[in-house]
This record gives sequence, structure tokens and C-alpha cells, in this order.
Amino acid sequence: MTAQTKHQTFELPGGERSRMIFQYKDDVQGYGYTLQNETGGQWEAMSAQFQPLIRGSRFDLYPDEIRQISALELAVSGTKRDQDTLLYTWSGTITADRESGWLQVDLALMGEGTMLINSNVAEPEITVGLGDLPPYERGDHVWYKTNIDNPTKWNDEAGGNDFPACYYYDSYKKFGVMLFFNMTKMGWMAEAGIPRFLHYRCGMRRNYSHEKGNLVVGLIGDAPLAVEFPLQHSRFSYALRCLAMDEPPTERSAVVDLVEACLHFVPREASLPPGATSWRDFGIRCAEDLLDEDACWNGNGSYNMLIPYVNGVSPAWEESFQAKGLTVDFRNQPGMDAALMMIHPLTEISRSAPSPVYEELRRKVWEFIRHAGDEFLENRPRVWGTWQYIFLLEEWWRAAWFEEDGETSARIEAAVEAVVIPLAQRSAYLFPLSFRAPELKKHGNGDNLPVAGAYSYFMLLLYRAKGEKRYLEEAERSLRVLLHLPVNDLHQESFLLSMAIQAADGLFKETGDIAYEEAYRYLLAQNLRMMYWFNDPGFTDYKLWGMFQACTPMLYPAFFENLECAARIASTLKDRSPSDGLIRALNQARMNNFYCFPKCLPEKFRLSELDYIPLENLGTLEDDKTGYAGQEIYGAGQTFRAALLWDQWASCSDERLYMMNLDGYALNRRSAAPAVRTIMIAHLEDAVGEYAIELHEDYREAVVIRGGETVVMKPAKQEAGNAVVQLKMKQRESLLLQLVL
Repeated sequence: MTAQTKHQTFELPGGERSRMIFQYKDDVQGYGYTLQNETGGQWEAMSAQFQPLIRGSRFDLYPDEIRQISALELAVSGTKRDQDTLLYTWSGTITADRESGWLQVDLALMGEGTMLINSNVAEPEITVGLGDLPPYERGDHVWYKTNIDNPTKWNDEAGGNDFPACYYYDSYKKFGVMLFFNMTKMGWMAEAGIPRFLHYRCGMRRNYSHEKGNLVVGLIGDAPLAVEFPLQHSRFSYALRCLAMDEPPTERSAVVDLVEACLHFVPREASLPPGATSWRDFGIRCAEDLLDEDACWNGNGSYNMLIPYVNGVSPAWEESFQAKGLTVDFRNQPGMDAALMMIHPLTEISRSAPSPVYEELRRKVWEFIRHAGDEFLENRPRVWGTWQYIFLLEEWWRAAWFEEDGETSARIEAAVEAVVIPLAQRSAYLFPLSFRAPELKKHGNGDNLPVAGAYSYFMLLLYRAKGEKRYLEEAERSLRVLLHLPVNDLHQESFLLSMAIQAADGLFKETGDIAYEEAYRYLLAQNLRMMYWFNDPGFTDYKLWGMFQACTPMLYPAFFENLECAARIASTLKDRSPSDGLIRALNQARMNNFYCFPKCLPEKFRLSELDYIPLENLGTLEDDKTGYAGQEIYGAGQTFRAALLWDQWASCSDERLYMMNLDGYALNRRSAAPAVRTIMIAHLEDAVGEYAIELHEDYREAVVIRGGETVVMKPAKQEAGNAVVQLKMKQRESLLLQLVL
């Protein structure tokens, strides 16, 4: 440890050819930092000089004291006064990670009670000042900068509450910076009643003045606040990463670089919530709940119909309709959306993991669909939500194709030819939010541009099933349009991007065109921008990490979208080597999605007697209304998808091992069951370990593929009729387990 000498300079490496230095500034009686870049053997300031770690009239945290703990860590501390009155003391660390290039800043305040914030500026803010605005800033400079703001937006207006990070590159200085904000640790927003991303955003701001203006990038407030700020143990936690590049990044490459770099922050630790067992168990129990005639079904005099929400209750939609002078009666409304959203995973699990419960539910849902499905297949006058129409047809077609129901498949394909393909072509693959049938024209306001990804995937499936090249051509045209849209125009319903990922993956395999492999990385990054990268510190009853914002800008995660995103992403990993961070994110999803179920939540969130049908929404700091949208029958089928993805075929009771099925979206047929199941096993620990893997179906042999080595495994013992094999895992190792059926 190096002792401090006044006016001493302290430094930390900040990435390739970059560093953070602290120098003493007399007028603030503390140390301010500067970001520097090495050019031609000389260090030059790339940021404003002598900056505080936190900004604001009652913040402006300049360390009074710095201690060099090591070449990669500084301990910082200071005091904050209002004239002669001590407001609080503070301390923390700044740590450099050579491998990732991130500089991690963690600070904690130490004071009593609260402090009134009521100034004419937004505070506190966490920003990096990048210096004066250049000449002709609104001309040449603005055209050639690269900037990625977050959270995501829809329609260039309404922001969400997902990805807490930003990226800025200045083509004049050939220098940029990434920032990531650890919202899990910054509980002061909840304690002070600040609705986080309804007040803050991550990005850049130009500050104008009569003289030279300046540019800042970071966690920026939109307006001044008047709040009581909690002083005791309030924390600020963020990371920054310097970028020194001679060639400017495109916005697409910047999105990829930012998201991939931020995967470094996905926690390794995850655990099952109280009440959780396995997805295999929850699947059966969910099917039992869905068979509840009183809560989930109703008769209309002609047939028995599934309804959209348990007991027909959804306060969110009821209030929304009332505001428009309309009424909605979910108890007496046929839930075709609910039936079609669950039919593919339900059909697959009922055939591959037979049980009387699954079989009965499958029979009832198919019977309902056959009675009520004509609405989708006859081009009658009405208004359709675009993503709903295309997605539901795709899911229905997949299930009919699996069942080898040629008549139903043909009727759906006829609707595709009459409605879906003409709509895509007439809109030039720039899909509207809603459209009118039979005219196939945009209805009302708004676009839903990521539908191009779902459409592309549907066309790819039809090509694989029928072999007609025109479907492949449609898939390519649609995806190319999506790839040329501005980077902030791709976010609406989150799983539409997951389907685009599947389309890019499939098109690369079909064509060998490397452009689709690049598209895959880009679309995966875009989808992960909609993931929740934090646990909400104001809500201790559940965790959000690894869930997805249902739809920008809905401000909450929903179980249906969570599982659609996780399972579709997982389906593309069979021939890939996913990053450690992506595996950790999927593991967070595996654990935390149990919190969507009443079984794993406190009694205060209960909406019915059914424990195994998920709530549509979990409350967030921006939208504190857990269960406000109701218990989603339409999304309950994703419980079967979760079982098929995570533990239906094989499992391990040790939470340090992550397992997932990579065959979940294979285009199978009932009479041609797959001969092999491929399961990825990832060891999340930094040490070696030995684990018992329990196999839940009959198999001829189990094959472990580790790098280029293939080993046939023998069962070590039998437990409750299931085979068990022992696996030794290296630290952070991933391998494939193939079950030969």
C-alpha cells in the first residue's frame, strides 16, 4: 500500500492505451480524475480534467484522500460539507480489471437521516465530462460521432427500464467511453422515491452556455428533483471503460461491443426462490391448474373455451378499456391467443413426456382451437395486431406440422399466402403496429419493425418444411430490411428479436453467407438490451436479473416474454461457444423466472387459488403494480417451454451447474422423433468439481463431448428409476451431453 502525499498523482489502467489519473485540485480541496490516451508515446487528456466521481451541488465527490492499494486498486474517501456543516463522509474503491478493461467504482455514503435535494440542477448524476463542444458541433461533428443511449425506446419517444449502460465515441479525438451502472446496488433511488428510468437515462447530453458548451455522457437526470436523499449507506456503483480506436465504430458494431462487454457484470451467483422445485415439476402442476374449469375455462353454448386470464381478471386491461369508453369481459371472451401461444410447447411436451395431465390438456386445447380458429384463417373484416397475427399463425403451424395434421397445416399456409406474405411485401417489410383485413393496410398509429424478424423466421421454417426457394428469399429480404434500420428502432415486443436471432442463425446455416453470422451477433446484442441487468433494490420479494422487459416501454418483465427470449436464444447455441456471461444470464433466467409464480411469492401477491399459473407482471421501481395485469393463462404454456429447456430430460441438484436443452425449436414431426437430445452443461465455478447428473428418460447411451473428445458414459447408479452419471468438471467449463434415445 502506498501512502498519500499531497499533490501526488495516482493512476489506474483504463483499457488499451488508456488510463485514469487523479491529481489534486486546490479550489475543490480534493482529487479530480482525467481520462488519458497514449498517442505516439505521449499521454493526452481525452476527457475534461479534474472531474468528480459523482456530480451535483450536494455531491461533487472529489476524494480528500487516496491510497494506492495495488497497481489495480485505489481506496478513496472524502467529506461533503454545506459551508461549515458536515453533510456526510464517504469512502470506496476504484478497481481496474486488466482482462476486461473495466474500471469499477464503488462508493458508500456515511451519514445520518436524509438530506434535502432541491436545487436547479438534476442531481446526483454519474457522468464523464468529455470537454468542450467542438466547432461546428451540430454539423460535421454530430454526423460522425457514435452514440448508444439506453434504456431502449419505442417509436423514438417512450423509454423502457432495461439496459443501464451507454457508449460514446468521438471521431475527432478517436476516443470513446462505455459506462455500466449497477442498479442492484443503488438503492437510494427507491428510498428517495425516485422512479429511476422515468427520471434518469443513460447517454449523452450537450450543455450549452454563452461561451463554449460541453459534452457529458453517463447517468443523466432529465430534470431537477425535490427529494429527501438517504445518507446512511447509500451507494454509487458504476464502471467505465475507455476506447482508443483509429477507425470509428458503426452504431451496429457499437451495440455489439457494448453489450458483449457488459456481460462481464452478469452475476455468477443465482439460487432457487422459496417454493421452487424444478421446471419439470412446475410444468405438470401448471397443466393441472390449467385444467381448472372454473378459473381457466368457460362455455359459450357451442364449445368449451380457454379464457385469457385466470377468472377473467386483468385490472390493467379493464382500466385501459374503460379509459377509452369501452368494456372488456375476459370471462366470456374466447382466449384463442392463449390457446395458440401454448399449443406448440404443450403438444411437444405431451408427446415426448407423456402423462395423463398433459394429454388431457392437449386434447382440450386442440378441441377449442378447432372450434374457434376460423377467425384467424378466414380473411374477414377486422383489425389485427401485426405481431400477434403472424406469431400465432407460426406457433399454430408448428404444432400442426409436428402433429402431421396436413389439413390444418394447409389452411394456415393458405392464410400465409393470402394475408401474411402480401402484408409483408406491401409494407416493404416495415411492419405496422396494427393492420386492417382484408385491405391489408396499416391501421392507426405506430410501427412494429421487429416483426420483420418473426416473419423471416416463419418463412425460414416454411422453406425447411416445403423446400420452396421463394420462402427462403422472403426470409432473406425481411431480415435485411431489419438489419438496415436505425439501431434504436428495433425494440417493441422483446421476443420478436429472439425470432430474428433464430432467423439469422438459420440463414447462415442455409446460405453460408458470413453477413448472417454478423447479423446474429448484432441481433443477439439488441435482444439483450431488453434484458433486466439488475435486481430491483426496492423489491426484495423477487429478483429480476435475466428476465426481459416484456415490451418497450411497458416497464415490467412478463413470464411469457422471458421464456420466449431465453428458449429461442438457447436454440441457436448448439453449434456455438456462448460466452461465460451469456451462460450466466441464462442461468439467472432459469432461477429467477420461478418468482413469476404465486407459489414462490408472498401471500400479498396472490390473485387466486392457482399457484402454478404465472403473474403477467412483476412490479418495478418505475411501475410498482405486481399482478396488475392478472395471471396470464396465455403465458402459462411457457412453463412447458421452461421444462423442455432446462430440466425435463436431465438435471442436477447442485446450483453450480447450469444445464439446457439445445433442441427445443427443432422442426420435428411426431412420427420421426429425434434420435438424440443435446444438452449443454456449464460449470459456473472457478474450481473443479464432480457432479451427479440425473437423466429423466430412457436412453441407449449417454455421450459426453468435451472439445474434440467423445466419451460414452455409463450410469453410476439408479435413483427412483432414473439413471445417474457422474461428471467431473473443470473450472468454468462447458461441454455437451448427448442422450441417444
